[in-house]
Amino acid sequence: HFKQMLAEQICHEAGGPCQYTGKSMKEAHKGLGITDVQFAAVVQDLTLALQEKNVGKEDTQALLTKLGAMQDDMVEKKTAPKK
Repeated sequence: HFKQMLAEQICHEAGGPCQYTGKSMKEAHKGLGITDVQFAAVVQDLTLALQEKNVGKEDTQALLTKLGAMQDDMVEKKTAPKK
């Protein structure tokens, strides 16, 4: 289910023909205790996967920007800024 929802989300955000049929990001991630570090790890994995598939840097950045805008809805445990 996770893979299907992620694929729909990425396809939708990338401007593809898909419609995301899942819950809102806030609802889907509520109670999971996701941290900023975990969110960053997923972004890193996605970036590597896009590079492996030879997706252009501009397209990759555009997608990551859209997904990054959802971070506040997914992350429950904020990492304190380093001084």
